[in-house]
Order: sequence, then structure tokens, then C-alpha cells
Amino acid sequence: MNHPRMTSSGRRIAFVLGLAIAFALPKRVECGYAGATACSHAGTRPGEHCADYKVEPWGFYLLESVFDRSVGWPYSTDEDCR
Repeated sequence: MNHPRMTSSGRRIAFVLGLAIAFALPKRVECGYAGATACSHAGTRPGEHCADYKVEPWGFYLLESVFDRSVGWPYSTDEDCR
């Protein structure tokens, strides 16, 4: 039985689609952007510390790592208190 082989243009399309999906995967980022530090602040209860975070596309996380600042649109933002 002969199996059809993927053409070179088919491989390119599959690669681009795979890359687009990978870049859209969600990534939790502490302190608002990759590489940020000292984002903790006091919470509403005594002894509670809170830190902001956002969930953003993995591709924007990579760009923020390169540029060391926030460059994207987050899927969501919130704060984590402990």
C-alpha cells in the first residue's frame, strides 16, 4: 500500500500552524513580565504578602524575556496572596 507523502508546502504549513499553536499556549508569569522582581506587597490580613501575576501567551513571554519589559496582552491578570 502506497502512503502519500507530505509535500514541502504541506510541511511549511504544518510547521507554521504548530508554531502558532505553541506561541499561543498559556504561561503564568509572576510580577507582570519575565524577569521582573520585587513585586510583593502587603495583603489585607496581617502577615499576608501578595504578588501580582498574569497568564499570557508563551510567545509574548519569550519576547518579554528578550526585551526585559512587558510587551503583550495577557489572557488574565490577578494577584496571589499567602
